[in-house]
Amino acid sequence: MYDHLALSESGFLFDTRTGATYSLSPTGVTALRALMQGVRAGALAATLCRRYDVNEAQAARDLERFVQDLHDLGLLRNDDGDDDDELTARVKR
Repeated sequence: MYDHLALSESGFLFDTRTGATYSLSPTGVTALRALMQGVRAGALAATLCRRYDVNEAQAARDLERFVQDLHDLGLLRNDDGDDDDELTARVKR
């Protein structure tokens, strides 16, 4: 579903459909990889808490904002070009 996104460990994100490139923080890399693998928001927020020493409420807010940013950039679109509402909904739960 997200074959159009190439993400390196260093945080370089490339959208093969548009040629656009982005730079993600280590936290962004962790979050995007997990979301692309179908990890639920609650589990991801808990992982971020352990890894980055942040409370769960803050992790959940940051994660929701991150996904909204990805959505606004047009990166959360499925192969049909439609928004991936399933991913956005998973994060907002």
